[in-house]
Amino acid sequence: MKAGSTDRRDFIRYPTNRVVGTVADAAKTGEVVDALLRAGFSREDIDILHGEEDLHRLDPTGAEHGFLAQFHRTLISTLDLEEFRHLKHHVEDVRAGRYVIMILTKRRLLRVVAADILHQHGAEFVGFYGRWACEELPAAPQTTPENIPALFARAWNARDANALAALFEDDAEFVNVTGLCWHDRESIRRGHASGDFDKSTLTTGHTKVKLLSPDVAVVYSQMTVSCDEPAGAAEHPGPHTTIVSFVVHRTGSRWLCAMAHNTDVLPTAAPSVLDAADAIGLTGYPSDRAS
Repeated sequence: MKAGSTDRRDFIRYPTNRVVGTVADAAKTGEVVDALLRAGFSREDIDILHGEEDLHRLDPTGAEHGFLAQFHRTLISTLDLEEFRHLKHHVEDVRAGRYVIMILTKRRLLRVVAADILHQHGAEFVGFYGRWACEELPAAPQTTPENIPALFARAWNARDANALAALFEDDAEFVNVTGLCWHDRESIRRGHASGDFDKSTLTTGHTKVKLLSPDVAVVYSQMTVSCDEPAGAAEHPGPHTTIVSFVVHRTGSRWLCAMAHNTDVLPTAAPSVLDAADAIGLTGYPSDRAS
């Protein structure tokens, strides 16, 4: 079974801008292709490599050693030996009779969808090959609008800026408590890695989800911020409350954040908070900031 071109001349010198994964059998491969087509991928953008004939497609000379040598030279020049290991593994998969599926994905949003589909059907060694480097795409935690705040807090408390940024789409917006704006996923990652990320712990409280459509939702979560260093000095305040709002949308089987806004709750105000009746209204409650 083949998807896309199978011309022996249609070699793949390097799987640039492709999500790649290995599937064990033909039945699973067919399920992956069907799911990709339903998700809107073009058949011409899907390559399936299986057996000796397709192994030769990886090099215009038809020699596996030529394929590996080309990659080896490239990888030595970039010192990216991890990439070589992954590519060599895919060659071994084809040689062993497994099915290596390559999906052309130039946009990150499509990359996430393709990786999710591969993982849903039991694919192994799923990764994305860019122009200069490869990136592993492990199975993401199942996200729902309701658990976005908990995943955000978990990443924060683990000091894992990469995991936190992974909750956001590539061109997401984030406004922090000081009004500083980050305008894409990478700046969100850098902003949290270099800020007070390593000085406090988040605990999620009441969360409310408002569905705007089956695929778009607004999520409000009340969180408690606790400093890991003792309170007392002005630079180390005690626990305080913040409201984090997220605009999320469905991408494949996952929900990603398009926008987030973190708002500190002032102790002297009667703030709008999430009450026990699942409503947002004015509530006067004691200051939760240490004085």
